[in-house]
Amino acid sequence: MLDVLRVYWVQLIKQPKNTIRQAMEETSTKLLFVLISLFGITLCLEQAMNRDAGDTTSIPVILLLSMVIGPILGAVAWFLGSLCTFGVARLFGGVATFRETSEASAWATVAYTTKMALFIPMLLIFRQENFTSNTPDIDSSMFLALLFFLCLTANFVMTIYYIIVHSKIIGEIHEIGSWKGFASIILVPLVLILLLFLLALSQ
Repeated sequence: MLDVLRVYWVQLIKQPKNTIRQAMEETSTKLLFVLISLFGITLCLEQAMNRDAGDTTSIPVILLLSMVIGPILGAVAWFLGSLCTFGVARLFGGVATFRETSEASAWATVAYTTKMALFIPMLLIFRQENFTSNTPDIDSSMFLALLFFLCLTANFVMTIYYIIVHSKIIGEIHEIGSWKGFASIILVPLVLILLLFLLALSQ
C-alpha cells in the first residue's frame, strides 16, 4: 500500500490525466481509507487555522481532535463530494460509474493533503499563533510576518492547484474534458453558497 502511494503521489500531482487510471487499478479499501483520512486531517487543521480555534483550544487538543475527527470529516466530505460530482458529470455526458468517480476523487485529494508539507513547518515556526486571532510574535517581527504571508499565499495556491488536479482527473475518467470536470466538482457547492447568501440577505 505504501509503495503504491509513493509511486503515484507525485505523478498524480504532476500528470493527473496520464496517471489516474493506473492509480485506480491499484486502489484497495485500505488505501482509500488512508487517502480519505489524510485528507480529513488536513481539512481539520486548515479549518482550525481559518476559524482561530487556538483562541479557545490548545495546540495538543487541536492536533488530537484533527486526528480523531479528521478521518470522519474526510469521509463525509469525500462521499458527498463524489456523489455531487458524479451526478453533475453524468449530466455533462460522463461515462464513469459512482465507484470510479469516488476512487478518482480520493486520489485527487493527494494534491490537497500535500499541504501537510506546509503545515508542519508552520506549526514548528509559528506555533499557537497559527490558530489564534492575536499574533503578537508575528506582528512584532517583519521577517515572521513576511514568512507567514508567504505560507498563506502558498496555501492558497495549493488549494487552487488541488481544484485543477481534481478537474483534470474527473474530466479524464468521465471523458468530458477538464473544463466540464471543473464544472462537475464546483457547480453544486457554488449553488449551495449562492442559496445561503440569498437566504442571509432575505433575513
